Amino acid sequence: MPPLRLRAVGAPSAAAALRGPFAGRPRDQEFIFSGPRVRIGRSHDNDVILPERETPVSSGHHAEALLDSSGAWWIIDLNSSNGTRLNDVVVQRHELRSGDRITFGDEQFAVTLGGGSWAAIAVFTALTAVVVGLGVAVLVEQGRARSSFEAAAASAARSVFMIAVDENGARSLVGTAFAVDASGTLATNAHIAAALQQRLATNLTDGSARVIAVQSDTSDARLVTASSIHPNWQGSIRADVALLRLQAGEPLTPLPLADARTTASLRRGTPLAAFGFPAVSTDPLHPRGRLTVDVVGDVRDDYIQAGLGIAPGTSGSPVFDQTGTVVAIVVGGDFVDRPDGARPSGSGANWAISVRFLRELLARTR
Repeated sequence: MPPLRLRAVGAPSAAAALRGPFAGRPRDQEFIFSGPRVRIGRSHDNDVILPERETPVSSGHHAEALLDSSGAWWIIDLNSSNGTRLNDVVVQRHELRSGDRITFGDEQFAVTLGGGSWAAIAVFTALTAVVVGLGVAVLVEQGRARSSFEAAAASAARSVFMIAVDENGARSLVGTAFAVDASGTLATNAHIAAALQQRLATNLTDGSARVIAVQSDTSDARLVTASSIHPNWQGSIRADVALLRLQAGEPLTPLPLADARTTASLRRGTPLAAFGFPAVSTDPLHPRGRLTVDVVGDVRDDYIQAGLGIAPGTSGSPVFDQTGTVVAIVVGGDFVDRPDGARPSGSGANWAISVRFLRELLARTR
């Protein structure tokens, strides 16, 4: 996988501060990031910390660079106040190439992928020596951090919604959805949207029942106003994807969708995570999404088998790789009916559908 090298360019007074071993380095020094995620912004929990100003022109969590499983680096704007520019063009999500220049507010960085100048090699060698001196335990801890999906879960919490029905003073959880654009579009399963269609027809006129979306870790509800189901869905897991439209409100934080190359690279053993709302453990008034981590157990055409703790309520959950890129959508699990409701059978034969179908539906509706 090619490392990402960032070199701050411009006036020294505008230099960005870099966390940890990069802190205090002179301008024009090249720094290496091996992935899978480089967080960029003014807040001190970022990897590249942009400077504070009397009138800030960058955001606390401005953007992030992601390394996908195919080895490509992407820059993703996190709904920053002044946008992210790639070669002077405002972008939401775009693949990076050597020679690119990315700008956050008034901070600009030159991009190089792979290779290495003598300055970069010197930094890398020095850091390697420090790591060796600290011992193997440091490497183990870094590996554990990279595979923990912690950063991906933080992004998912801003982007994943519980879908529910408010009726006669009670709220019932129906499924999970996630943002695919900033303007108010969520992705979920076709079988979720189909179950809601009758209520959606009267959502704005009949006060007795409302279909709502509630962002994870909040109690803020947004009305769902419309749905669009993949035309090839016929009641099975095939093409089981749909879009939900929310009433106008604050911009959403979309999750990045994998391209065909990334989904084609999924193999048995590839680490995956899902983020959704299992009905049995979710408070519908104050939902907190649950992160589950597993590996690909099998791939059959456009369908991915993985454990992922799939349960009633998690239909429509995003399944993402370690970069936080959505590669699939939960469509169903191996459940058995019991007097107290459906429960997992214990086989772990749960399935997600390739994000390819979602891309098809988005292309039809835009």
